[in-house]
This record gives sequence, structure tokens and C-alpha cells, in this order.
Amino acid sequence: MKNFVLPALLWSLALVPALAQTTDAQVRPVAPFHAIKVGTGIALDLTAGHGQRVEASAATTEMRDRIKTTVEDGVLVIRYENPDSDTRRNTSTQHLRVAVTADQLTALTAGSGAAVDAKGDYAAPNFQLDVSSGASLRADIATTDLTVRQGSGSVITLKGKAPHLDIRTGSGSVFNGKDLQTDKCEAQASSGSTLKIAVREALVAEASSGASIKYQGAPTVTKHTGSGGSVRSM
Repeated sequence: MKNFVLPALLWSLALVPALAQTTDAQVRPVAPFHAIKVGTGIALDLTAGHGQRVEASAATTEMRDRIKTTVEDGVLVIRYENPDSDTRRNTSTQHLRVAVTADQLTALTAGSGAAVDAKGDYAAPNFQLDVSSGASLRADIATTDLTVRQGSGSVITLKGKAPHLDIRTGSGSVFNGKDLQTDKCEAQASSGSTLKIAVREALVAEASSGASIKYQGAPTVTKHTGSGGSVRSM
């Protein structure tokens, strides 16, 4: 019997910190918004739904209260107000998280190490993604016209459908769109960035400064390369 008690006790002790990682989520009253901007190491969980709802949580109540959620000119701005003068303070152990429910968004901007997970039909027919400064985004998306601007070591993984894609990547960023259904695409990659896409009809691709564009499918391809850039089929 003793052989079973000790492992069970150790398991329960290990479980306590995991359960205590975040405080209870706090619902934030905000004005109507049509776009989102998130940064400062915050994890954003975006889901589609009727109406709009914003909830914030963190490792402690004090940290949760430092997560600011304001609407500026129709944009929901999510940021962490660090009390220290050193804005580089590591936020990974603070479990900063905001859950947003919305639909028909026109744009999403992520920077400063933010991590975004987006699911559902939240995107308007014309939708823009701006991801930079080490941020990461993983999303299901369904839109007609998708514009992506990406840089500064960021990582984007998309799946879903966007008949028209206009994308520019740079500064060591990584774009994985192999599971994104696209008919027509204009792609520009530079400064060591990596871009993977799936295109059915037409691709106009430009790669420079060590950047790489790889595509799957059998589209007509118009390509321009320079300074070590490459465009090729996967």
C-alpha cells in the first residue's frame, strides 16, 4: 500500500502549481471594436462568436490588473503595463492571457513577443495581419482578401481559405501557409525570411537578400530573385 501512497502524494503536489498558474478570468467591459492589437508577451485566444467579450487572466491578481484592454479608434489594444523601468522583463512566467470573442474583424496586429491562437469565422471579407517583433500567430481563417505584413523574427502558421493573398515577409520571419487554400497570391520575401504557400492558379513571387519562397500546387508563376533569394516548388 505504501508503494502507491508516495507516488500519489508526489503527483498531487506537482499538480498544485499547475492549477495555480492563473487567477480567475476577469471580464472587461469595452467599447465595440473591429480590429485587435496585442503585444508585450501576452497570449491572445481569439474565437468567433456573436457579440464581443474580453476576459483577462494572469499568474496573480496584481499582474492581471496590469493587463490593459482599451479601445482606440475602433481597435482593441491589449498591452501589459510593466511597473518596472526595464520593459524587457520576462513575461513568460506571468501567464498573461486575454480571451476575446468577436466576429467580422478587419485587422489583427501582434508584436513584442505576443502569442496569438485564433479560430473560427472572425475575419471580415477583407482582413489584414501584421505580425512582428518575435510574435507568433497560429490561426484558422476564412476570408476573401487576405493581406499579411510580417517581420522581425515572427512566426505565422495559417490554415483555412483566402482566395486572394498579398504577403510580404522580412527580417528572418517564418510564414507557413501550406494548409491555407489560395487561388492567387502576390508574395515578397526579403532579409532571410522563409515563406511557404499553397497556390492553385497564379503566383507572383519576389525573393531577395537570402529569403526563400516555396510553393505547392501548379499555378502559373512569375518570379523575380536577387541577392541570394530563391523561389521554387516544394
